[in-house]
Amino acid sequence: MISSKKKSKILSMKATTRLTCLVGMLIFCKSDFVVAQTTTSGTFLVSFGVSASCSISADSMAFAPYSGSQITATSAVSVDCTSGTDYTVSFNDAANSGSTYYLVKTGGNASIESNRLDVTFTNGSSILTQGTAAFRGTGIGSRAVAGTITGTIAALQTGKLAGSYLKVMTLNVVY
Repeated sequence: MISSKKKSKILSMKATTRLTCLVGMLIFCKSDFVVAQTTTSGTFLVSFGVSASCSISADSMAFAPYSGSQITATSAVSVDCTSGTDYTVSFNDAANSGSTYYLVKTGGNASIESNRLDVTFTNGSSILTQGTAAFRGTGIGSRAVAGTITGTIAALQTGKLAGSYLKVMTLNVVY
């Protein structure tokens, strides 16, 4: 028969062996299922562009009825440009004579003096003609008044026929 001391030692050895096997198995299993992770970084470029754009509008310029005296009327010019966009406003139309434009009687002919009124346009300091910069500015991203154009019909234009006189003017905004 085996002594109890020897039995205890054998059981202790069996337990130690089992524990060693279990620990070894855990280490072995863990190394099989958990792999050390590695991280690598990369970059990418993100970009965005805002295109420059502008639009232009102007109030109608309506003169009082002409009675032979000099009269003036104004038109506010508004520009809507992308924020930070530099612009210049000018007339697209050529003057009819020097710096004078003709307001022509509805149904009339500009070559007949009694069918036209002479008008000049200014921006407060300069007479405006085709291509002359009326206003310069920088867009703010919304509609804003760029400036005012003043039209002046000279005095003493006699012999004009009764009726409505008009001229359609075209403005350019260059940006």
